[in-house]
Amino acid sequence: MPTVIDAAPARLKTQNVFLIVSDGFRWQEVFNGAEEALMAKTNGGVKDVKALRAEFWRETPESRRQAILPFFWGEIAQHGQIYGNQNKGSVARVTNGKKFSYPGYNELFAGFADPRIDSNDKIPNPNVSVFEWLQGRPGLRRRVAAFGFLDAFPTF
Repeated sequence: MPTVIDAAPARLKTQNVFLIVSDGFRWQEVFNGAEEALMAKTNGGVKDVKALRAEFWRETPESRRQAILPFFWGEIAQHGQIYGNQNKGSVARVTNGKKFSYPGYNELFAGFADPRIDSNDKIPNPNVSVFEWLQGRPGLRRRVAAFGFLDAFPTF
């Protein structure tokens, strides 16, 4: 009869998780770099097209995104995981029907749309965020932090 050997579970390599959300920054620039159609006086309101193209235009999307976000692609992407490239099927959609910040952040952090969150007013969020949930998990108490720049973040 075979013997079962108890093995210790594999130690996870992940020690930190950072969620970076940039409100108003188009995914197209993050993953494709500068958009040629917007590097113009007419479509983009650019004053010095030649200088802008010299600084940010490259032949491939990968080199364009590196030019516009060198730290992001040179450090964060090299040592972490990046999601949201719709060209590769990584699509996230807001389901709350609103097109402004607080309802979207609620959905992102709580995991669902809540019709009670219908403005950017600084009202306390009645939902448990993923950060609050993590804070209650064994071994994570007082090891979860959130930093944000939206003035409504303290209400989350």
